[in-house]
Amino acid sequence: MTHIRNTPPFPKKAPVDAQARCTHRERDEHYAHVIANPSPRYRVILCTQRLQWIIQEKEASHEAPWRAEDYHTSRDSLLKACGKRGLLSDPNSEAVLHALPDHVSQLAKK
Repeated sequence: MTHIRNTPPFPKKAPVDAQARCTHRERDEHYAHVIANPSPRYRVILCTQRLQWIIQEKEASHEAPWRAEDYHTSRDSLLKACGKRGLLSDPNSEAVLHALPDHVSQLAKK
């Protein structure tokens, strides 16, 4: 004879905060080291090894991953590439990019 156990219902999923969703994969929407989002289709990230800044473009589909366009180790080359793409029109993103050190190697190691 089988007995039915008195078990509580499955718990509802707790809301996930933004920090919990951050990933270490550069192509992911919630990559942990995004430096600036100057436009909906472009962003600037710090690579996982902290060796370079990468300008990424979002694929046409909303579900598609981010794709690397340019790799930079100096702030000047990063700013020049962003300027060519028209990504310095957002004052907040421009200020963040100008505040970066001269070279990515100058970032504090964590």
